[in-house]
Amino acid sequence: MTSPRTLADYLPKQQIHPHAQATTADELVKILTHDLHAAGTISNPRTFTRALHTCLTHGTHGFHGIALLTTRNRTVNTPAAAFARVSPELAWHGADNHQVRDIFLLTAPHKPKPHPNHTQAYSTLARHTAHAGFRRMLAAARTADELYELFRLIR
Repeated sequence: MTSPRTLADYLPKQQIHPHAQATTADELVKILTHDLHAAGTISNPRTFTRALHTCLTHGTHGFHGIALLTTRNRTVNTPAAAFARVSPELAWHGADNHQVRDIFLLTAPHKPKPHPNHTQAYSTLARHTAHAGFRRMLAAARTADELYELFRLIR
């Protein structure tokens, strides 16, 4: 019997940015796309970037200072995730009008039926971010190593 997968299985340390230097949504998208392309997760960064911009323009993302972005795209080779903590300069407010500081991106190949792990990862992450205790632990984590260890707890 295999152990349940954790968020860290989809989110290696190289895709965790505890101090992302993004002051615009475009800069943030470039940071996240670059990592996914470098890891071989996406085959066409330009197409993926357009899809991610489309995701950002459809609705308000974020509650309690955390945005959960999800996209399925034909250029995605395997389910993956990325994380960025941004400065207040980005001026991104969630649906609850809280300043968004932490951004999770979950991505999977575009297929007629969503990948079950992608759907489960989103659901699990959404449940965790709804809890004040998790949000406190997330805010307290300052380094990629600390964040990675926290993400290893998310099953």
